[in-house]
Order: sequence, then C-alpha cells, then structure tokens
Amino acid sequence: MVAGSPGKGPKHTVVQHKHQPMPNVKFLRQLLIAVDDIMHFLVAVILLVCAGLILVQTIPSLLHPDKHSLLRVLNDVLLVLIVMELMWPIVRFLKREAFSLNPFLYIGIISSVRRILLIEAEHSMVAGGLAGNVAWSNLWPVLAELGANVLIIVLLAMALRLLSNNNASVAT
Repeated sequence: MVAGSPGKGPKHTVVQHKHQPMPNVKFLRQLLIAVDDIMHFLVAVILLVCAGLILVQTIPSLLHPDKHSLLRVLNDVLLVLIVMELMWPIVRFLKREAFSLNPFLYIGIISSVRRILLIEAEHSMVAGGLAGNVAWSNLWPVLAELGANVLIIVLLAMALRLLSNNNASVAT
C-alpha cells in the first residue's frame, strides 16, 4: 500500500509481474540450443565424411570391373545416396525450417530399390552358375522378398504423392 494524499483514503498500487525467465535460465536455454546446433552440424559433417569414404573405396572396383565389383559399385553408390538423404533433415533443422518426412520416404525407396537390385544380381549369378536350373523352393523366397520390396516402393511413392498434394493445398 502506498499512502494517499491527505484527506483521501490510501491508494493501492498494483504491481503486475510478467513471468520472465531468470537470466540464468535464459542463458542456459541459449547454451543448450547452441550445443544442439553444434551436435547437428557435427553429425552432418560425419555423414559427409562417411559418404566420401564410401565413394573413395568404390574407385578400385571401377578400375577393375567385373560382375562382382560392379555390383559392389552399385551397392556403394546407392548407399551414398541414402547417407546424403539422411543429411537433409539435419540441414533443414539448422536452417530452422519445418520438419519434412520426404527425405525419409526417399531413403525407404532408395533402400528398397537397392535391395531389389542386389537380390536380382545375386540371384542371377547363382542361377547362372546352375545353368538356369533353380528349384521353386529356392526361388519363391527370392520372389517374395522382391514382391515385398516392390510393395514398399509403391506405398512410399503413394505417401510421397499424398504429402506433395497436401503441401500444395496448404501453400495455396
């Protein structure tokens, strides 16, 4: 209470407290955000280094091509694409952009395509060694895995389409 003017009753002073974080809490929050950014940046750098090392290790297979080494090159190049797609969510985070599922859907599609190519290549090498005589009991698991990967690709492509339609409608 604050004493009022003579002859008038006492005045009440209302003090409004806005909830503001203490300076220490604000500093700690900024520190945590900075450390989080640094960690994300380091993860992105490590992903780049890994992708580069995979490509460097692929060069000898390109210099001496045969069926097995070309299969290894194809596998390694698709793995580099997967690693690079993993980096996009980190870049978006560091730029403070909205989270997107698209890179993960691309990773799933690339992984499934990679697996289909490897299964087909491995199976054709085995079948070639057997002069094309492959028993159904050996063939149906391969076909089932190929079918499952094709189904995954179709579902992920549909999800990408739905997300792009949703993003287009939100933008308009």
